[in-house]
Amino acid sequence: MPYLVCKKCGGYYQLQEGESPDDFYDKCNCGGDLEYRVSLGEESSSHRESLGEESPIHRESLGDESSTVELLEEEFLNIKSLEEPLIYDDDTAQADLGTNRNHSTSNLLRISLIIGVIILLIISLGLITTKNDSYGVFNSNENEKYSDEEINTFMESAFSADDYGNSYDKVGKWNINVVRIRVMGSPTPEDLKTLNKAIDDINANVKDFQLKIDDKNQLEADMEIYFVPHSEFSQFSINPSKVDGFTEWKVSISGIYGGNSAGEIFKSRIFIGIDGLSQKRRSHVIVHELAHGLGLHHNHNQNSVVCINGPDLTELSDLDKTMIRILYRKDLQPYMSRSQVETILNNSRRSFF
Repeated sequence: MPYLVCKKCGGYYQLQEGESPDDFYDKCNCGGDLEYRVSLGEESSSHRESLGEESPIHRESLGDESSTVELLEEEFLNIKSLEEPLIYDDDTAQADLGTNRNHSTSNLLRISLIIGVIILLIISLGLITTKNDSYGVFNSNENEKYSDEEINTFMESAFSADDYGNSYDKVGKWNINVVRIRVMGSPTPEDLKTLNKAIDDINANVKDFQLKIDDKNQLEADMEIYFVPHSEFSQFSINPSKVDGFTEWKVSISGIYGGNSAGEIFKSRIFIGIDGLSQKRRSHVIVHELAHGLGLHHNHNQNSVVCINGPDLTELSDLDKTMIRILYRKDLQPYMSRSQVETILNNSRRSFF
């Protein structure tokens, strides 16, 4: 506890918890000035007087009964009036200034620590949100960084000519938030399981873009998926015997279905052959053609479900999910050219330095 010490007679009083030097006059009854000290120094040891039994303490109410101050006997201190300011000598003022500085430093340290904790919580929340939502509603596709492999494979899928003679020189993609799908024909339970898994993967990976099976809606669907025998392909394709499935699009510059998705896709039809194929092959064709329906074409990366003559992957790979996220970035628009897309993606390349 701190002390009030008389500089003349050496008498002292130990402040009790809740008391302040402001509660006392600045003069001892002997006429000496009072000095505020954090502890008793050796220089005044010969003059110390204990305020125990020899100098009893009286308590009086100050203002209200719950607020009390301790009074010294008449030979030492009197309670000061509430209106009268307490005047310290130079040493006491310096000690008080040092105390205030210590309090200020302590407060600044506390504030800095609180701000630091808040910043760390914000950063942590952002990382957790990004991981838990799998590039969902809280993720901005435009801020994602990509490897050279991801960008190169995407550019091939979006623009390169495929093995069937089709040339894709402009970005083709849907420009709506929800693509309504109608399933037709005779799919097996495993076919539907594969399709639903692919749809869930796409919905979890692309911001503000969803696929939704909506068989009960009487309106014309945006995307139709047909599970039919190969013999029925001839109604829609000029080379039905060479494929296990195929996709056609209607884009904003054409009123008919065709094999080029360049532009803004507003209708799509997917055909899956149900005869002569193993279930694994059919599952692969389902996911392969669904990726085409979104605007991705063939590439030569064995890790992609749209790899031409590649392995029979039965679900979208991480590479495929990344390519779909790239395609459905807000800053990639239908009709964009290869050079325009390259400029955008070069700014999104992942740096390893």
